[in-house]
Amino acid sequence: MALILPPTLQLLLLGFALSADVANLKLGVVDDSRTEQSRELVATLSESKSFKLVGYYASVEQLGAAISRSKVDAGVVIPYDYDRDLQRGRTTTVQFLLNAMNANTAAISQGYAEAVVQSYNAGLGAAGLHASFTRIGATQVSGPGQVQTAPGLSL
Repeated sequence: MALILPPTLQLLLLGFALSADVANLKLGVVDDSRTEQSRELVATLSESKSFKLVGYYASVEQLGAAISRSKVDAGVVIPYDYDRDLQRGRTTTVQFLLNAMNANTAAISQGYAEAVVQSYNAGLGAAGLHASFTRIGATQVSGPGQVQTAPGLSL
């Protein structure tokens, strides 16, 4: 009884305590583009149950400082030429910053962000931009009208 009961109870309790679901991550945004397309991307991220928009930042440095102080869990940086590149059929990169203090949460958050961007890209394709998602570091990085996430971890 002493050999079976304690490990069984530990497995049950730890199984409920450890969860792979991550929800309501605080999201900060640096939107250098300030266009309808960039606002739509931010809305798509914040409408998912994974991210909760907590504020906009004027610079990447301010966003990085907020991530370092744990005021936000993740951040997205949209470049100035984001909308122009999409309209011209060029690949555009969106940087996604994560607080890596909890590596498991950061990895799950990255997966959630990639899934949201894939969904957003599908919407762009329906609008006639023929977008597709490509992860940075993949063998095929170029293509017309793409949005990419560039991984960035902050401690």
